Amino acid sequence: MDILRHLIPYISKIVSAFKKRDQRALRKLNDEVMKATAVDCEQVCFDVVVYSYVLSKIVSKPRLLGPEFRSALISIEHVLDRIEDAIESGNKEEALGLFFELQKAIGRLEERDPRFVIGLVTKGKLKMAATLYAQGISLGVAADITGLEKQEILDYAGETMMFDRLKDEKSIAERMKIARKLLSD
Repeated sequence: MDILRHLIPYISKIVSAFKKRDQRALRKLNDEVMKATAVDCEQVCFDVVVYSYVLSKIVSKPRLLGPEFRSALISIEHVLDRIEDAIESGNKEEALGLFFELQKAIGRLEERDPRFVIGLVTKGKLKMAATLYAQGISLGVAADITGLEKQEILDYAGETMMFDRLKDEKSIAERMKIARKLLSD
């Protein structure tokens, strides 16, 4: 429950920013939630990070905000409301299931406009996994939490020069905290 309580202010702001179609707020929230939850390495935290990024990408594409996509966007909003309720009530398992539902809702949006080389959710997972890896999370943990292959994460990090762009580096104390948490799980 503690980790979910920690997410409540973020998820509420993410839902609100998506409903307002505020890309800037979503990107800012993505950065904030990534920094605030990077040490936790919990699936639900990672999902909040990935989907805050994915939602910002959706909002950044004017073609996806047209009337022909209205029903798909409303479907996404409904799932987001349910995720917010699950997190606020402390139901981690329900929240995880709803993130899968959100992935399907986003997939329906993408079906209507298949211009993406890789799906938005896959790209979001890849970007967030590479970012976490570049910030000091182990490659194995980044791969486990995303379900992606280690080589995919390494390739993406290398192609995007992720390590060169990130300024914030995890201290030895933070890395030790992460290692202790992983060993105790």
